[in-house]
Amino acid sequence: VESVMKERQTPWVLWLTAVFFIVILLLGNLILQYQSSEISMIIAPSITPIPATVTFTPTWTPLPTETSPPTQTPTITPTPAPTDTPRPPRAHTVSSGETLIGISLLYRISPESIAQANSFAADTQVQLSQELLIPWPTPTPPLQIVAAEINGETVIVDPTGCDFYQVQEGDSIVGIASRFGVPFDLLAQVNRINDPSLLQPGDPICIPEIVYGQSLPPTPGPSPTPTTTAPPPGPQLLYPVAGTVVDSLDMTITLQWTAVKPLSESEQYMVELTNINDLDGLPQRGFTRDTAFQLPSRWRPITPDLFEMRWRVSIVQVTGTRLDGLPIYTFGGSSSADATFSWLGAVPTATPTPTQTPTVTPTP
Repeated sequence: VESVMKERQTPWVLWLTAVFFIVILLLGNLILQYQSSEISMIIAPSITPIPATVTFTPTWTPLPTETSPPTQTPTITPTPAPTDTPRPPRAHTVSSGETLIGISLLYRISPESIAQANSFAADTQVQLSQELLIPWPTPTPPLQIVAAEINGETVIVDPTGCDFYQVQEGDSIVGIASRFGVPFDLLAQVNRINDPSLLQPGDPICIPEIVYGQSLPPTPGPSPTPTTTAPPPGPQLLYPVAGTVVDSLDMTITLQWTAVKPLSESEQYMVELTNINDLDGLPQRGFTRDTAFQLPSRWRPITPDLFEMRWRVSIVQVTGTRLDGLPIYTFGGSSSADATFSWLGAVPTATPTPTQTPTVTPTP
């Protein structure tokens, strides 16, 4: 029985093995035939090198800058000082009744300047409707010190730091000179007034300082600026007061004033007396160290009229003595204010000539 069973099992085993083997072959064939690339990679992986990723690092490149051309260093050119350009003359047409002098007064310029600009003589008569060229006045240079000799005495007219008087309506150079006690010819000379008729209201007139007994000072050179010291005030006048009338021929006049400071050994009071009614007269001057001064009889006017007299007192510094005995001086302070009084003049009496007494000769 067992052998029969073995004989019966053997063919089935063979057949099953063969079927199994065939199935394995078919499956392997199918797998090899239909496998994908991905499966093959899984089954037979291969190492494929992956290239490295290149990373670019940005670098900063400066933009090109525009180079400006070099600038030239400016040179300083000195500006020349301006020069005075003469102004062109003005035109004037002569009207009826006009004269050369009248036109010169209108334009405040001398007739000679108008005549020279128009090429004719100064005494030529202008014609109606004549065209004239009127030049402009030239700039006035600074006033200069003037020296003159009056009655043998040197007089210095110094305009330095002078007070200016403004001409009023009706003024004349003679009247202004008399008012301020300055000789009118010297006042006109220091103010460069060649034609007094050209004087107009509003014109400034320099009232200079009058110094007697000195010569012209030398031209000063450069020197350090001195510290200015205020001069002492002028004396205060006491007598005679304004409005005093001295009409007695026998009365003597003693001028009196107050002292403002003790006088040094070289200082004196100078008294000035001026006859206002005598336009051409020079002031009388006396010197003393007292605060009173008796007027000499020779200072009295010599005509029997009432004259207005002006007087003042100044402190002067005596620097020497002239040959005639009068002092050489400079002002040492401010002068007093002016004061006036009236003085009756007297005719000088003639000194009688002595007559010889006849002698009696006895008759023999």
